[in-house]
This record gives sequence, structure tokens and C-alpha cells, in this order.
Amino acid sequence: MQKYNSLSFIILIILLTLVSCANQGTLTGGKKDTIPPIIDNSNSTPNYKTNFKKQTIKLTFNEWLQLKDVFKQVVVSPPLQKKFDVSLKKKTVRFEFDEEEVLRKNATYTINFGTAVQDLTERNPVKDLRFVFSTGDFIDSLEVTGQVVEAFDKKPLKDVLVMLYDNLADTVVRKEKPFYFAKTDEGGNFSIKNVRSDTFKVFALIDGNANYLFDNQSEKIGFLKEPIVVTDSTKVDLTLQMFQEEFKLQLQGEDKKKYGRIAFGFNRKPHEGEYKLTFEDVGQKTYIQTVKDSLLFWYDVPNDSSWNVFIARDTFSPDTIKIPKLSRTTFFQKYKLNPAKKITPGSKLEVRSNKNSSISFNHPLKNIDTSFVAILVDTVSQRVVPTIKIDSTDNRKLLIQYPFKEKIPYLLKLLPGALTDIFGMQNDTLTQTLEVKTATNFGDMTLTVVDMQPGKNYVIELLDKSNTLVEIIPMNGNSIFKKTFKSIATGKYSVRMIQDTNGNGRWDTGNYDNLSQPEPLFARELEELRAGWELDATVSADEKAKSKKGNQSTSPPASDRPKPQRGEKN
Repeated sequence: MQKYNSLSFIILIILLTLVSCANQGTLTGGKKDTIPPIIDNSNSTPNYKTNFKKQTIKLTFNEWLQLKDVFKQVVVSPPLQKKFDVSLKKKTVRFEFDEEEVLRKNATYTINFGTAVQDLTERNPVKDLRFVFSTGDFIDSLEVTGQVVEAFDKKPLKDVLVMLYDNLADTVVRKEKPFYFAKTDEGGNFSIKNVRSDTFKVFALIDGNANYLFDNQSEKIGFLKEPIVVTDSTKVDLTLQMFQEEFKLQLQGEDKKKYGRIAFGFNRKPHEGEYKLTFEDVGQKTYIQTVKDSLLFWYDVPNDSSWNVFIARDTFSPDTIKIPKLSRTTFFQKYKLNPAKKITPGSKLEVRSNKNSSISFNHPLKNIDTSFVAILVDTVSQRVVPTIKIDSTDNRKLLIQYPFKEKIPYLLKLLPGALTDIFGMQNDTLTQTLEVKTATNFGDMTLTVVDMQPGKNYVIELLDKSNTLVEIIPMNGNSIFKKTFKSIATGKYSVRMIQDTNGNGRWDTGNYDNLSQPEPLFARELEELRAGWELDATVSADEKAKSKKGNQSTSPPASDRPKPQRGEKN
């Protein structure tokens, strides 16, 4: 009987083990913790304390913590003169001042911890963790808010320092740290809290070297020309436009190794009137061209010789560049006049009826002999002569125009001697297949601009969906602007309006030393231009006016427009 009971016990143990194995599964930790740590005020240094004396600040929480990106996230306003230390012990965050730190008298300080304090397991940050104290008898409670945007495209900017100074001198932004500051969020918004009643200079900075000073011209800035007054009875809400000052034009070097061309490299694009280029006359033919941040100086001298070029910038003494004696004969043996982009078998040049198409060449062009230029229709013997000329804005471009018809193949032929460049070189035979783009890819647009102010200059820019400039038109406010763009590519367009205060035909950025703001600029989006349709668009030159979409309409061309669709809005 005892033996039977022992056997039964063993069998029972085996069965229980099998059941246990069959029910094995993944262990779970329950619901994910999404609650951030909660501060324990009873065991922390009292917040919002007045007549504060320098001491270690302790903030204790209800759970174990971790710190992340302390010196990026933790900011103190007004800025401290010495480095501070933030450390962690179990559930307590410790903020310690440097021994040599001297706090300002009668000032309200804010220590903003950002997202630096997080729980240990799920990294939930403590939101809006701020420690505020005053070295005086009361806590300042006023607030300055606003938004920071990019001056050129009006997009909001994050992580911008917005700073207030009680010292109103213009030089303060280069010499002193601000009295108050805050950083912008993802939407470019900022809030400077616990501000005292006073008059302040306002300056915004993308601080590249994190020293709270505008000491680097590459740093983007924004500012208000006049100080703001903060009182109990006023609400201060600001808009600041950020920009980067234009660097003074500097010559950074030149490439003069190749006969016929000198490339002068600058620190930025040189504008007309910013420099003066002269040279020692040795009978040379010349052509000057600006390409991005370079100035290309093309030349051809009758005899191999050494000579000098002089470049003066603003009021600076001219730089003298000595051009070495180079072999013209060797240049002619090595180089030919060719298209800048090699024409390969099967390549096609897109053309449109009565619209300029272009071919770029490696050298500036000087003459065209149209008797050596032909377009073959149907790629057979029928020959027609197009309108052909050198682009007046870029002598390396050849412009071709002809009333091309759809679905007909064309072949452009440039026979030897058709083109002559500034060196006297002539082209070899060039053959290019032309592909006519169909009218279904285009539409017409009539653009009208209203509300221009008399006596003021404007620059009107038409841009396509990729923000590529289609056309730029300088205008005077005394004029009425209305223009029809025939057979332009379909798609979305926008109009950019620049109030050209100095009349130089382009947008100019601001300058802090001159207390000049960037020229007013804004864009208006237009309705989509559809294939074979007309778009009438009216936009206002008043930046504060709403885009007049009610005055934008699309309709089929009059010749093709069915009566039921007349006047139909898009």
C-alpha cells in the first residue's frame, strides 16, 4: 500500500510539471508608464523664494530619475557669469552655483530645465520644470511673448534666443549677456516670463558659439529698432524677422592657369557696382561674366605677353593680379568651340513654338553667320532659317526661335563657320534633334498687381512650384502692372513681392550696425494653371492684405471654351 502511494505521488508530480510547462508564456510588465515624475515639494528647495541667497537647489521627485542633455536643456535667465553644475542622486536633482558666481541684486532668476529631467524606465520628461527665485523682495511676474520667423520666406524658426537688455546701447549685444532670454519652440514661438516692469532692447540670435553674444557675422540675427516698454497694463507680443547680414565682398583667390579665362573667386556673389575691374591694355578683347560666387574674365591677346588686372572693391585699394605669359598657339591646338554639354546620339533639345530655346557653349560667342544655320523639317531636304541670336545676358548662350509645329520632327544644323567665339574659333558641324513640346503641357496666365504705393520701387518675381525663378520684373509704384504670360508650363505658381527700398532691383538683407531691416518681402500662392486653360490672377502689393483668390479664375481659352463653362471658377 505504501509502495502504491509513493508511485501515485511520483505520477502526480510528473503531471503537474507537464501542465506547468504547457502553460509557459511571455512575462509582461503591465501597462507602459506614461506619467512623468512628480516633484515632492515637501523635500525640495522652496520655489518662488524671495531674498534668495546663493545655495544648492535640490528638487526631489517621487521616482528614480535620469538626466539627459543637461547643458543643452538647462538654461538660466538672466545668464550666469560662471558655469553651473547639475547632478543627480537617486530621486533628487541638484543645481549648484559656482563658488565665484555673484547673483544680480533685485533680479528674478528662472532656471528652465527643458526636458533634461526624465524618469528612469520610460524616459518621460518632467514638463515645464522651472525654478524661480528673486534676490529682491518680490518675484517679477510680467511676460513678453511673440514669434520668430525667417525674413525671406516667413517660416518659423526654432531654438532661437530672444533676448532682452536693460542696457539700451546698440553695442550691448556684442559686449554683454542679456538680462532676460528664452528660446523659441518648433513653431517659432517664445515666452519670456517673470519679467520686471522696465524698458528693454530686443535682440534675437541663432547663437553659433553659445556665448549669448553677437560676435560672429555668420550668426543669424533679428532685432527691433526701438526698445519696448513692459508694464502691468500692456501686453507685449512681438514678431521678429531673422536674417544673416551680407558679408563684405572679399576676393578669395583666382585661377589664371588657362589661357583665355581668369576665374576670380569671392566669398559670395559679387553684385554690380561692388567692384571695379580694370586692366593693363595690351590690345586684348574681353568679356566679363558672373557665375554664382565667381567672376569669369575672358580675354584674348594678340601676342603672348604678361599683363596686370586690377580689382577694386568699395573704397579698398585695388588688388593687382599678374597674368602670366601663356601660349595662345597651344590653347588653339588643345581647345575647340563646342557646346558646354556634349550632344550625344539620341539626345533631344526641347523647343516650343515661337519661344526661345538655348544651347550653351564653352566659350563666349561673338558672331553668327545665319547662312550656315538651318533647320530641316521632317529631317529631309526642306530647309528653314530660324531666328537665332546670342543671349545679351550670357554670351555663352545661343537663342533659337521658330514657329515649330507639333508632331513634326525637326533637325538643327550648325555648319562649320556658323558661330565664332571671342578667340576667333569657329564651330565644327553640329547636329541637334529638336523635340516640340505640345500645347497640352501649357496654359496662359494674366497677372495683375494692385495696391502698389506711388513713388516706391518693387521687384515682382514669378516662381514655379519648385521655387525656380520664371521671370523677374522691376517696377515703380506709379505704374500699373499687368502682364500676360503666354504658353507657360502648367502647375502651381507663386508671386514674390519685394519692396525695393534702395532701387537696386534685388532683395537686400538687413544690417545691425546700420539698424536696417531686410527689405519687405512676401509671397502669394496662385491657383493651379491647367493645361490649355487661362488663369487670371490678381495679387496685392500690400503685405497685410489677404491673397485675393476671389480674383483668380481659370477657364479654357476663348477659342476652345464651351459656352456652359464660361466664367466657371476653378
